Amino acid sequence: MLGRLRARLGGPGVRRAAAFRTLAVPAVLLVGVAAVVGPSGLASRAAVQRASAGGTVRWALPPGEVPNWIFPITSTADFSNVNTLQFQYLMFRPLYWFGGNGTPYFNAARSLAEPPVFSDGSRTVTITLKRWHWSDGMPVTTRDVEFWLRLLIANKANWGVYVPGGWPDLIARMRFMTASTFQLTFTHPVSHYWALYNELSQIVPLPQQSWDRTTASGPVGNYDRTTSGARAVFRFLAGQSKDLTTYDTNPLWQVVDGPWRIEPGTGYSPATGFTVLVPNRNYPGAKPHLARFEEVPFTSSTAEFDSLRAGQLDYGYLPITDLNQKAYFAHQGYRFAPWNAWGIRYVAINFTNPKDGPLFRQLYLRQAMQRLIDQPQYIGQIYHGHAAPEYGPVPLIPANKFVSSVERHNPYPYSVAAARTLLTSHGWAVHPNGTSVCLHGGAGPGRCGPGVATGRQLAFSLIWTPGTQVEADTVQAMRSAFTRVGLDLTLRSSPNAGALATPCEPKTGYGCQWDLIDWSAGTYSVTYSPDYFPTGGEDTACGAAFNVGDYCSRQMDALIAATHVDSGLGPFYRYENAAALQLPVLWLPIAPAQLSEVSTRIHGALPQDPNLNIYPQEWTLAG
Repeated sequence: MLGRLRARLGGPGVRRAAAFRTLAVPAVLLVGVAAVVGPSGLASRAAVQRASAGGTVRWALPPGEVPNWIFPITSTADFSNVNTLQFQYLMFRPLYWFGGNGTPYFNAARSLAEPPVFSDGSRTVTITLKRWHWSDGMPVTTRDVEFWLRLLIANKANWGVYVPGGWPDLIARMRFMTASTFQLTFTHPVSHYWALYNELSQIVPLPQQSWDRTTASGPVGNYDRTTSGARAVFRFLAGQSKDLTTYDTNPLWQVVDGPWRIEPGTGYSPATGFTVLVPNRNYPGAKPHLARFEEVPFTSSTAEFDSLRAGQLDYGYLPITDLNQKAYFAHQGYRFAPWNAWGIRYVAINFTNPKDGPLFRQLYLRQAMQRLIDQPQYIGQIYHGHAAPEYGPVPLIPANKFVSSVERHNPYPYSVAAARTLLTSHGWAVHPNGTSVCLHGGAGPGRCGPGVATGRQLAFSLIWTPGTQVEADTVQAMRSAFTRVGLDLTLRSSPNAGALATPCEPKTGYGCQWDLIDWSAGTYSVTYSPDYFPTGGEDTACGAAFNVGDYCSRQMDALIAATHVDSGLGPFYRYENAAALQLPVLWLPIAPAQLSEVSTRIHGALPQDPNLNIYPQEWTLAG
C-alpha cells in the first residue's frame, strides 16, 4: 500500500490512499489543553515546560491534517501518514519496523519480531516474536497477531489499502504454534524483499485480551475466530474509532504496546485534533525521556510559521516562500533540516479519457512531454535548490540500494528540439505558440497513432492543487514549455484535485473528464509506506487500486509480477527501468516533505526518518 502525504512546504498536498481521497478536517486553527493553553490557543514555551519535570515538545502537524483514526485497521477516507505513522505507531507498534538513521530500510533492532525465516521454496515464512508486553502487563503473543489477521481477513473490503490478490488474499494457511512462533503459508512462492517490505510490514498486533469484544460492556471472547464474530468485533472497534470525543477517555485506547498513550481526560480535542501523548510507563523498550509530546494542528502554513516565529513550537517547518528566514531561526536556536521522504512526485495521466486517452497511449507523446519538463530549472529557480530530480519510481534521495543505473541518469533530459522531432516524426504539424495538428492520423510509421485522427489538435488540460507559489510556478513553467511545440495546455486549479484522480467510469462519467492531474502542491504525490518496496504492483499494474490513470501494459505487469516472486533486486531493477522509460506518469522533481526547524534544545531528533516515522521517545530536552 502507498501513503498519501500532505505537503508542508507551504500548503496542502496529498498522500496516497484508495481513490486518492483527501482527509477532511475542521476549519479551525487549533485548541490545546485547557490547563496549559491560553486564550490564543497557544501556550508559551515556559508554560509548557512547567507542565512536568520531563519537559514537553510541541510538534507541528501538516497544514489541514490531524490525527482522526486510532484503530490500526484504517479505512480509505482516513488513511494518512499522520494517522498511521505519526499517531497509531506511537501507541501500537507494527510487527516489523522500517526506517531510522536516515534510511528507509528494514530495521531489525526496532522490530517486535525476529527477521522472518523463509522455507518451502519461499512459500512459507516462520516468525518468532521478541519478548514484549502491553501496558496492562499482558504479553504480546501470536494470539494478538492472529487477532489482527482474522479481523483483516473478515473485513478486508473495509481496509483502505486492500488490493485483491494481495494482502491478506495471499495467505493460504496460518499456523500459530506457540505464544511466540507462527507460520504463514502463501498461495505461491514470494520474493523475500517484497514479502517483508510490503506484506509482513503491515501486521500490527492488537490486544486481543481487551479488544476482542462486540460491545463496550460485553465480555471479551474469541469472537474473531468466526467470520461473523470478526465482523462484529470490527464494527465495534471501527465505531469506537469514529467517536473522536472519547479518544482520551475510552479504556480501549489506553491498552498500548508503544512508547506513548493519549493523556487520559485531556489528551485529545475532537474539535481541532490537538493531541497530547504521555509516556507508557510499562513500555518494554527504552522509556521516553519527555513527559509530554504534543501534536499541534494548523489550517495553513502561514499560521504555523507565525507560531514558529513566536517561539511557540519546538519542532516546526519553514514554508519555502520564507526561506529567507533561516538566519533568523538559527539565531533563535533552531536547526534547519530538510526532511527527505521515501516517496515520488509525478503528474498523473488519464489513459482512459474518452477523448484524449488515445493520445496519451502514444509513448512518443509522453516522451515529448517529459522532454519539456526542465527539472534542473525547477529545482534551481522554483525550489531554490531544495529538491531532487525524479526519473522513475524510486527516489534518488535518500541514497538507497533500490536505484538502478538507468534511473540514476535522466532518460529524457529537457530538450525542446527533441520534443519537436518526436512530434514531427509521428505525423504532426508543429505550431510553436499555437496548437499543433495531426497531419497523418491512424496507425503506422510516421503517423499520429491508433485512435488519433487526422486534424486532431494537440490540446488538453492540467488540473492542479492551489495553495503554494511553488505549485503555481511549476504548472506555469510546464505550460510555457509545452507551448513551444504547440501543445496547448489549459491550467485548471482545484482544491480537490486529488479526489478527481480516478480511472474513467463510463457508466457514470466519473473520472472521465480529466487529462493530467498534479495534486501534490509542491512536494510528493505519494510516499512508500507501509509498503516500502516500490514494485509498482499497486500503482502501475493493470487495474491496480492506485493506478489512477489506468495505465496498462501486459509487459509491465509481467515485470511487476516477477518482483513479487523472484528474490533479489535483479527483477526489481528490470521493472524500475521499464517504468522510467515507458512513462506511466510524468516525473517531476521531489521536494522535501518539509523544511524542518528543530529547536537546538531537542537532542536525538536528527537525522529525520525518510519513512516519516517520528521518535519522540528518544528525544531529550536540554536547558
